[in-house]
Amino acid sequence: MMISQQQSWHEAIGVRHARRSFDATSLPTDELDALEACCREFRPFGDLARTVLVREAPQRLFMGVAGSYGGISGAPSALAFVGIKGAPHVQAAVGYTGEGLVLEATARGLDTCWVGGMFNARHAALLGGIGERERVYAVSPLGHAAAGITTKEQVVFRMGRPKFRRALDEIAPGNGAWPAWARAGVEAAQVAPSALNRQPWRFRLDAGAVIVSAEGVDTPRVSKRLDCGIAMLHFELGARSAGADGTWEFLDGRDAARWVPAG
Repeated sequence: MMISQQQSWHEAIGVRHARRSFDATSLPTDELDALEACCREFRPFGDLARTVLVREAPQRLFMGVAGSYGGISGAPSALAFVGIKGAPHVQAAVGYTGEGLVLEATARGLDTCWVGGMFNARHAALLGGIGERERVYAVSPLGHAAAGITTKEQVVFRMGRPKFRRALDEIAPGNGAWPAWARAGVEAAQVAPSALNRQPWRFRLDAGAVIVSAEGVDTPRVSKRLDCGIAMLHFELGARSAGADGTWEFLDGRDAARWVPAG
């Protein structure tokens, strides 16, 4: 990512909020063109994971087996988060890559909402440009949220209340003694979105690197490694904002990845 993009995404972390009700206003063509360009350019893991812009999103995309997911309505466009079916580390790569587009949209004044379990997977698979070896792992509505928080959002998602966040000492035990860049990273990861707000990521410092792992058991539809991938991008943005450069290395088993600082 470019320096300007890194800065705008880091700023977007603090203002991003999931929204489910949209005002149905179509997005300008130039705005969609810019987002589509970002989808093409931000592919940090190559063909393993990518984001597809759906310029005109049909409502049935957000219909699961039990009906509309949490009342998502009025979204003129959408983002589809795509990866190679069953490939190693694909879930974390999809989360990391997709969150980049979520933060790009946020920086542009648009609203989103990660939807990992309750969307129409069959319809999503028919979206233009999805290859036979690929799968849509999650989607997001994209547009301008309806003015004010709707009653449905308040009832279903308890919006308007402070969102529960796990304490830093829970997600990163001993972080008070960590380097400033590592602490800045976990502070940014602390507010990352996750399915059912479960916040499964845990961080630990190991020989100068930071390892992120997934706590608990996966649900049938949404892997906690996808959530960890989202948190990985947040961590990286926080660490870079504190002056640390570095790279991610994927890991196997309970551990998802390792951030190795440069130098």
